Amino acid sequence: MARLAILFAAAHRPLFLAGVLNFALLMMWWTATLFDIHIWPIGMPSNDFPAALQHAPVMLYIMLPAFFFGFLLTVFPRWIGYADLRQIQYLPVGCAFIIASILAYYALFAGQHYWLAAALCVAGFGWLIALWHMVLLILAERRDGKGPTWHAWSAFAALCLSLAGLGFSVVFLITLDGQAYLVASSIGTFGFLLPIFFTVAHRMIPFFGSNVVKDYVSWRPYWVLALLWIFLIAHLLFSLGGYNAMRFVSASVLCALTAILLRRWWPSQKAPGLFMVLIWGFAWAPIGFAMIAVASLIEYTASGIGLALAPVHALYIGMAGSLVIAMVTRVTLGHSGRPLAMNRIAWLAFWGIQLAAVARIVAGARGEHGHWLVLAGLIWVLLVTPWVWRQAGMYLSKRADGKPG
Repeated sequence: MARLAILFAAAHRPLFLAGVLNFALLMMWWTATLFDIHIWPIGMPSNDFPAALQHAPVMLYIMLPAFFFGFLLTVFPRWIGYADLRQIQYLPVGCAFIIASILAYYALFAGQHYWLAAALCVAGFGWLIALWHMVLLILAERRDGKGPTWHAWSAFAALCLSLAGLGFSVVFLITLDGQAYLVASSIGTFGFLLPIFFTVAHRMIPFFGSNVVKDYVSWRPYWVLALLWIFLIAHLLFSLGGYNAMRFVSASVLCALTAILLRRWWPSQKAPGLFMVLIWGFAWAPIGFAMIAVASLIEYTASGIGLALAPVHALYIGMAGSLVIAMVTRVTLGHSGRPLAMNRIAWLAFWGIQLAAVARIVAGARGEHGHWLVLAGLIWVLLVTPWVWRQAGMYLSKRADGKPG
């Protein structure tokens, strides 16, 4: 009971715990599945439901949302200027994602995709509770004549849009409709994952930089965030419609916008590692969009040369994986009363993500080569798991400085 009291002492604790455990367990399952398919049969469950189509829904709608809600339920009230959420408000959200995670891994390891649909439904229940508390804060802001706080509105819009993607994922898992899978993955990537990361980065990277880098110029114009939204939604629609020429245009613009942000955010003077991992992680965004633009051009010209899933994994593993390590490490250290500095285990995890991203890109460039896929998974599991256990221990322990929370 004491451990549970500690776990639910702050909004980020249960959700980050679910997130980091998923960060390891999902890749353990996926790597074992890839090994079973491409290297040597080890008895992983097999049925008519392709394993390759199961890890994306878990990543997009259970693993990453746990991190997102853990962060946003902590900072959302502060962004708008209200008191922190009470335990009775955030506890159901944390419990929903913990239960959803348990159901998801039973489904994956038992080969029961209907249970995976149930897991997504449980996560969706927690999602709706979180959105309810967010909309109350937004309405309070309007009632009190404050704001609008555009970062809060941007994050809220992405979370609302992603509910549609979660719904399509459930439809896919029940009906095995391939079009539903495409819609769910596209919304989850361009209407949810990327808008959330870009919104948080747009607000937090300049803020962190101005606090830790001498003479740092904080640059975060809202027009950039608005353009990112416009071209992400355009790219989502072009992807669903199969308009490869227009996908090239939208991806090129997104590449340019993220490159501009990267250039303006890059410190001109020495910066601590905990800040630089944010910058290096964000650097994968223009790389990923450049690869998507090239892939779109190749598909448009039907040249016969392809990058398969390499471009999107530059964003999934390279950018998203790196920023999860960077942001979760920082938030966890700050909210556990520990010094804000990258430790050896965090560095190991961060560079492990870089190596895994490179291996996954090589796999895609070589036609989804099985050995490279397994290598990418093994790198992730071996180098990131120690960070996961260290983080999990902090969520189950009292603050080092003795303060509540």
